[in-house]
Amino acid sequence: MKRRSTYLELGRRARFGKRATKSVGPLEPPPCPADVADFDLGTWHVQPALARMTRAERSVELDAQVLSALLILAERPDGGVNRDRLILRIYGPAGAETHPDKIRRVLSTLRRLFSEDGSVRLVNVPGDCYELQVGPPRDETLPAPESTAMLEKPVAIEGWLKRGQRRGRAVGIAGAIVVVITITLIAMIDRKQGVLYGAVTHVAVLAGEPGQQLSPSFSQDGRLLVYSWKKPDGTEKLYIRVVTGGAPRALTQGEGRDRFPAWSPTGGLIAFQRTSQAGCIVMVVASDGGTPRRVADCDFGGGGPMTWLRDGLAVTYPRRVAWTLPLQIVSINVNDNRMIGITNPVAGMPGDSSPSLASTGRRLAFVRTRTPGYEDLTLLELGGGAPERLTKDALPVAGIAWEPRGLSLLYATPRGGYDALWRIRLDGAAPISPVIRRGEPVRHPAISSDGRSLAYEHWHIASRFVSHGSSPDAGEGTLLRAGDALDRGVRFSADHARVAFVSNHAGREQLWSANADGSDAAPLTTGKFEYLETPRWSPDGSTVAFTAFRDGHFGIWAVEVATGHETQLSDDGENRAPSFSRNGKWLYFGSTRNGGHWQLFRRGWPQGKPEQLTQEGGLAALESSDGELLYFVRADRRGLWRRGTAPGGDDTLVTPDLAPIDWRNWDVARDAVWFIARPAGDAMLARYVFAAGRVSSGPILPDLLPDSGLTVAADGKSVIVAETATAQVEIEVATLE
Repeated sequence: MKRRSTYLELGRRARFGKRATKSVGPLEPPPCPADVADFDLGTWHVQPALARMTRAERSVELDAQVLSALLILAERPDGGVNRDRLILRIYGPAGAETHPDKIRRVLSTLRRLFSEDGSVRLVNVPGDCYELQVGPPRDETLPAPESTAMLEKPVAIEGWLKRGQRRGRAVGIAGAIVVVITITLIAMIDRKQGVLYGAVTHVAVLAGEPGQQLSPSFSQDGRLLVYSWKKPDGTEKLYIRVVTGGAPRALTQGEGRDRFPAWSPTGGLIAFQRTSQAGCIVMVVASDGGTPRRVADCDFGGGGPMTWLRDGLAVTYPRRVAWTLPLQIVSINVNDNRMIGITNPVAGMPGDSSPSLASTGRRLAFVRTRTPGYEDLTLLELGGGAPERLTKDALPVAGIAWEPRGLSLLYATPRGGYDALWRIRLDGAAPISPVIRRGEPVRHPAISSDGRSLAYEHWHIASRFVSHGSSPDAGEGTLLRAGDALDRGVRFSADHARVAFVSNHAGREQLWSANADGSDAAPLTTGKFEYLETPRWSPDGSTVAFTAFRDGHFGIWAVEVATGHETQLSDDGENRAPSFSRNGKWLYFGSTRNGGHWQLFRRGWPQGKPEQLTQEGGLAALESSDGELLYFVRADRRGLWRRGTAPGGDDTLVTPDLAPIDWRNWDVARDAVWFIARPAGDAMLARYVFAAGRVSSGPILPDLLPDSGLTVAADGKSVIVAETATAQVEIEVATLE
């Protein structure tokens, strides 16, 4: 039996086909990343000098050992790379006792990355060697499930096709006739029993008791509606109500908050989510009452609106198994708890949510969030194919509902400047059009199976500006301004004399300003913007820069405070999150203009050519109080980062505690960076204290708006945030004809 070479023997180089009798030096070192040109490996693009691999919107930074192993393996010698040679080239002969654990970590990292689409495989080959094999990527759509509602072809049709291959053209023609007749009959039935593209003819409040009536779902026959009722005392349980009126009937009771009910298409069960201090779980309960039964978990920020498969055996919902992973839509069988993954979001993106299944059982609509605050309606044909992006608004989506036959759907979004319900037809026969539009938000639509009834949430919401200190026991904070509309995105001017914010006070979102104490509020903008965010004052207080969504794109705009003159500052790619340098010479912003990934840029103010600052990613930035450092957040991962203010240099992770959802909720003070953290899901005020070099926890903020904004007060010892002041939510039912 041939003896395997030892580390020291591997250091002896072969001469003229014979092994040298003495060592002539170590094996060659791993390739120097700076000397290796960028190259493609399967669907991955490797950039050695940047220690990075990218694939579509996925970007991965590699540590030195993983990068060295990748470059050695990428040389792809015949027969692969021997394990001992790989270890020796990376680590050298010293400390050999730790090498097995180290190389296992390195190879495990590479295997995990390559497994994302399967275009590259790290395999074991004879001789204790490893080899990279490149092939076509794996289809990233739904794996072949066992539920009949998700089969690519119905079993009966598959059998008919096999027999048809033997019977010839005559059978094929006969089958085609049968198909045509079947389609015609189905269309006739649908026209008789279902309403397509219906117009609203009547609206009535069904559930308007004090509190919040949320997430309506129709029974199979459309006669009943289940919803969650969050009462003023804080309890939240499920109730059932007859659509024609009458008192509600309590369905659930006990500890925890019950939300997001979904009525089974077979009528017997209602699925919902229960949250408590112990976590989040998916449960089912009989529609006529009884003891709920647990079927799955929905922790790590998972959960949200759910939908049933057509056979009524499985519930589909968004799930996350760790904070660092994206939300994935999965299906859980309520009888045996067998779980199947339905979507496969790219690691690094926030992920997929709000699934809604068409009545045909073959089309799944959901929300895909590619980067924080960048949501789009997405369609997946369950029989196969890649997810299709239906909208490119990149605006928040608050609920989806299919109309009969799966040819169109309604969704809630602030498109066009109104937080309304919009219809999108999948045949492209008509533009996206409003169905229900109010001066206040309408969300989470539900449609009866015949398409004649539409239920939705109608929000009457007002926010307030509240001051909070750093103490965890500070209480509810100090009220700064109590508004009568939805105000958010609060930001002080440099001298703390004025505050800017976004408000829908006049029925349409505009930028407003007020005195520091909240008085003398008045609109700054008059433009027809569809969505506004992140107002930022220039140091002299003459201008407010902000992000606006208009004509299908996010752009940077500026408004002169004295004249109200509005100017668009960006016209290339998507652009968001402007901020001024402390000396007023620069305007920082995030942009996708170079390569489609979010990076930080700066341009001279008021005129100047944009120049790119980051290479590894960046979305929103703020200068330190002395103007020497730039703190920023990224679109593709958690954390607060730091770098110099000029191009070049390294990016340093300050703390991983800032979640992507709060990329708008942070500010830089003289002694700390204040931000919102969510260690257990609830919003908590936190500070990264420069002198201590660590994060200090503050009070819990249960009423914080997701896009609140956060601004440091003049004393540097407190911050102002936007919170929900009042939120009455009614369920309205509209008739469609």
